[in-house]
Amino acid sequence: MKKGMQRLGVLFVLLILPFLWGCPYESKVPLDKSCKAEIDMALLGEWRSTEKGESCTMTFQPFNEHELLVLGTEKGKVQPEAIRAFVTTIKDECFLNVQEIKEPPAKRGWYLVKYTISGDTLQAWTVDDKLFSKPITSSRALYRFVKKNLSNKELYGDDPPMVLQRVTKK
Repeated sequence: MKKGMQRLGVLFVLLILPFLWGCPYESKVPLDKSCKAEIDMALLGEWRSTEKGESCTMTFQPFNEHELLVLGTEKGKVQPEAIRAFVTTIKDECFLNVQEIKEPPAKRGWYLVKYTISGDTLQAWTVDDKLFSKPITSSRALYRFVKKNLSNKELYGDDPPMVLQRVTKK
């Protein structure tokens, strides 16, 4: 598989098909409670991959006053994938807590995606499982672990960030 396609796949996997790829950290708990989250209005709308040869689009929309519904589509797929997400901020760094919706709630894991938005460009880094020697079972402990490792590049693995461009309506 080409490196560019693999990088696009990581973001797609975390927001669309988390269980298919090997390195993202899957947690039993999110970084915080969703009822504390605020919707990042800059995320709302449609975003398209900038990777050549890829056709992945993600649409972020409010689900309720704290959470987002993320619908991801790939060229040729009829049914979009649905993801629940909400934002947690740690020291000015924004993270999406993402969870695939199709499994029963007790079977769903959480994945963490750090993101930045500059103009119409969204960059996203997935939290990798490299630094985790054992599962973390509380949101408070997970938050502390991520906060402690914010400047550790291994927190995000070896891949560069995924880059998506905002789709502007004509």
